[in-house]
Amino acid sequence: MKNLRQNVSETEDLLAVNQRNTRSKTSTDGGEYSEPIPVDLIIEIFLRLPLKSIARCRCVSKHWASILRLPYFTDLFLTRSCARPRLLFSCLNDDGHMLFFSLPEPQNLGNKSKTKRKRSSPLTATYLMKIPYAILDERRISCIRGLVFFIDERNVNGKMHHQVSVICNPSTGQTLTLPKVKSRRRIGVRSYFGYDPIDKQYKVLAMTWKVNRSYWVVSEEHQVLTLGTNKPSWKRIECCIPHSPRYGYHNICINGVLYYRAFNTSSRDYIIVCFDVKSEKFSFVKDTYAFTTSSGCVPLINYKGKLGSILFGGSNYISGSIKLRVLEDAEKHEWSEHIFVLPTSWQNIFQDTCLHVVKVTQTNEIVFARSSSDVLYYNTETNTIRKVAIHGMEEAFKDGIVYAFGDHVEDVKLL
Repeated sequence: MKNLRQNVSETEDLLAVNQRNTRSKTSTDGGEYSEPIPVDLIIEIFLRLPLKSIARCRCVSKHWASILRLPYFTDLFLTRSCARPRLLFSCLNDDGHMLFFSLPEPQNLGNKSKTKRKRSSPLTATYLMKIPYAILDERRISCIRGLVFFIDERNVNGKMHHQVSVICNPSTGQTLTLPKVKSRRRIGVRSYFGYDPIDKQYKVLAMTWKVNRSYWVVSEEHQVLTLGTNKPSWKRIECCIPHSPRYGYHNICINGVLYYRAFNTSSRDYIIVCFDVKSEKFSFVKDTYAFTTSSGCVPLINYKGKLGSILFGGSNYISGSIKLRVLEDAEKHEWSEHIFVLPTSWQNIFQDTCLHVVKVTQTNEIVFARSSSDVLYYNTETNTIRKVAIHGMEEAFKDGIVYAFGDHVEDVKLL
């Protein structure tokens, strides 16, 4: 019934705009005429415009602004954007701002070629926005369906300890500071960002923490904030798993389940916590692998709708193999493992380079970012590497650390 009422309301809004659009007017010679362009055609034209043009169109007239704010238009724009995912880049520049750029993901060159190294046509990045930011760390940033959630630390009385949770939409340039978690006993707060695809709701999971006698950071009060409500507020929830979340490691949301690494302080096991965003219930999966290697932290990835992680077989990025682990059955704690022997050209490409795993594509390509100038795709089926040069970010990211995020979509819905 909720979806039916919502569809009826959106249809009525669309018809109301259309009626205003086709209302008879008096011409200069005394005759009458109707607006020649119907609203559905205007929407179709808007859908083909780039983001900056849509932002300008909002300022043309109240009539156009009302069309661009219709849920019918924003939902259709987002649906089309999801079919064309992009890469999102962020960097902290010298004046204390975080900059966002995006570019379309390059097309796969095909699996027929056995060439060990291929080069795709260069792509030009689009500048989106910049916001004041203190510390850039990819482990503090989460990107889901066009929205970016990050933890900022503000300087208060000369000490960097005041944490602020922020939601931003790089497509519209908007930011939204979330209400602070209320607790008298907290030492710190750790937060994660998730999305429920069934009810189409964004939620933030937060937990206060303290340090026990063993120096483990233990989560205490667990709270959830649902975005999109008139007055968002934190709601207490129960967690039956005593755990120490590993804030310094990746987290990811896949099909409505938020995953993050932790240490079970009761069983003394390494686990992956699974938080169902819709039901707000916790479960866990055993993970016997250590969270880090000598080459850095082991990222969690979305592998064709399943939780996965990528480890390098040697001591660093120029090792000779990659191990892909995939969670096949969460209830049985069953993982599958796939080992890929890298081509010899790999060592020449990544020598003395800090590597960042971005995503795994539907065509079995592992995406790596190593700088602001290029992205590399390793095809696990053909054992080939292709390099995609990026233009447009060289000057902005000249001296900064660059982080890349996959499956970013453009969303013109206003916060």
